[in-house]
Amino acid sequence: MQLSGGSTYIISLPKNWIEELKIKVGENVTIIKNSNKSLTLIPKEGENQTKKSTAVILSNQKDSGESIKRKIIAAYLSGYKTIKITTKGMRIPAEHSRSIRELVRSTMIGTEIVESSSENIIIQILTRLPELSFETALKRMYLMANNMVLEAIEALEEADTSHADEVANMDDEVDRFGLYMRRNLVLAVGNENFLQDMGLRKPSDCLGHRAIVSRIERIADHASLIAKRTKFIEGKIDSKIFVKIKKLSEKSLEVFEKSIMAVQEHDFEKGEKVAEKVYQVIEEEKQIMSKIKETEKNSTIIRFVLEDLRRIAEYSSDIAEVAIDENIQNIITEER
Repeated sequence: MQLSGGSTYIISLPKNWIEELKIKVGENVTIIKNSNKSLTLIPKEGENQTKKSTAVILSNQKDSGESIKRKIIAAYLSGYKTIKITTKGMRIPAEHSRSIRELVRSTMIGTEIVESSSENIIIQILTRLPELSFETALKRMYLMANNMVLEAIEALEEADTSHADEVANMDDEVDRFGLYMRRNLVLAVGNENFLQDMGLRKPSDCLGHRAIVSRIERIADHASLIAKRTKFIEGKIDSKIFVKIKKLSEKSLEVFEKSIMAVQEHDFEKGEKVAEKVYQVIEEEKQIMSKIKETEKNSTIIRFVLEDLRRIAEYSSDIAEVAIDENIQNIITEER
């Protein structure tokens, strides 16, 4: 580093880096100050370098439709703007074509099939990233999962299989939103602008927040399971037992809500309190479970539902753990 004119510092850049990126004398290079006090250099049109262009996926007869879907999802999560499914001089199998269209329609937010022929299908990711701050997206995903649990319990109480089916189908929307959020987090890890736009403080936050997204998806899965168990109920669950189930569901949703608040408010203490409340939910679930007789009507379904509610609380504890880990510096002092 050299000092020029008493107020300007000059840094020399490696020749190999300059030649590799084909930067010419006089061209602008953007410098971004990162949250960890490092600097990121972005050459001409560098904004587009973190947005991968086109992923080409080869389709052949040996692959199953599910295999093709997994490859497309992996490319979507990796941040590619265009995904091309192609063959080597043969028709795309009908199974693959159906799987791809169903995937785009039901799973990937902001995607469209922009070209389709017997040998090529091109998927374009049209959504500008990131569209939402992580806090806004997290709240939206939380509300969807929370509502699923509420409605699943309601369907169970009424033994309403039609309502239960609607709740189970809502799980697809939660997964769809979760996939979109994971894609944003992958891109934010390597792009300070995305990171700041999403309202995150540092790249390492993406790891914890990806875990949060995963836990909310699991909570929605258990809500879906509760709803699906409705069709196996004989008549209705005994009202005295159902009161206990409903109270346990309320406590599980309470810790779920507080875990999200702890993350959004960067509150270590709230995260700690969630962990304590989860222990209470687990103990209450054990007590209810111990009083259910094997010969009791619907006993198996009741046990499964109680386990689902316990798992919801445990996943909430995992979410709170992120708040605890990310904010430990707020409550400790360092000895020097």
